[in-house]
Amino acid sequence: MSFLLEFIATGMLVGKLPFAPGTLGTLLGVPIVLLLYIDKNLYLWGTALLFFTGWLASEHMVRLLKDEDPEEVVIDEVVGYMLVFLLVEPSLKALILGFIIFRIIDIFKPFPVNLFENFPGGLGVMADDAVAGALTSIILYMLLQ
Repeated sequence: MSFLLEFIATGMLVGKLPFAPGTLGTLLGVPIVLLLYIDKNLYLWGTALLFFTGWLASEHMVRLLKDEDPEEVVIDEVVGYMLVFLLVEPSLKALILGFIIFRIIDIFKPFPVNLFENFPGGLGVMADDAVAGALTSIILYMLLQ
């Protein structure tokens, strides 16, 4: 069970690569978005399921590594990027712009994103990226209208 939780938390071990784990985790979100977006309900349920699974897996990693936000945990970036497409469909333009905007927000953590990174454990790992994804979705919606 421990390996499965680590496998999920690290985005199929992508987070264990030696460079830019957050960016690579976000890139992992691209094919997942495209795969699940074939049906909007599948996409929404898949995103919710991955959020809660990611929360559980992140909690495991936080406890295992004794680190409140382990760098190798990238499931939060995957789910955050998935949330970018709540308000817009994943066209090529939206995928690229959404990726750039999401990474900027995720790195700099502006208000209100910064409020959510202080939640304890796995929820704290997941919540700030979820809010960053939702904020990116709003910005992207305004830009593409």
